[in-house]
Amino acid sequence: MNEPKIYCMTKNNNGYLTIEWSRLFKADRHYVSTSVPSVAGIFELYRMDEEKKLNLLTVTQAWYGGLRSQIREAIEPTMRTNPEERALIENYDLYCRYSVSNTLNDMKDALWFLHMCYFNNKLNLENSNRFKKIYVKEEAPDQIHWV
Repeated sequence: MNEPKIYCMTKNNNGYLTIEWSRLFKADRHYVSTSVPSVAGIFELYRMDEEKKLNLLTVTQAWYGGLRSQIREAIEPTMRTNPEERALIENYDLYCRYSVSNTLNDMKDALWFLHMCYFNNKLNLENSNRFKKIYVKEEAPDQIHWV
């Protein structure tokens, strides 16, 4: 299988991004270390709650250090200094999916769009300001339903 990645096309000053996601996988240290690439990209991290429902925890980018190191850090409770953040991931099964990109502006635009949709841009992320409008299509080998 080809590496899932972000594609960008421009038409009439609008940006059309396609995010190809990897298959959702259980995010444990061993799997991440052996199967996730050490390249730039974006990833989503979920936790499985007591009712067996996926809860989206974050959508973020991995630039320096790549996806492998950033996901490893995100799933490791001891890396969290904030007790509330640690409690969100400690003793839960975590799941993840990613998409590779070597273009920072494509990642910025994809994350901005996803944060607008998922979190109403609470983090005040900025897009690349390259486009009048940004459209995103997501493709994934599996369907994810989260709360």
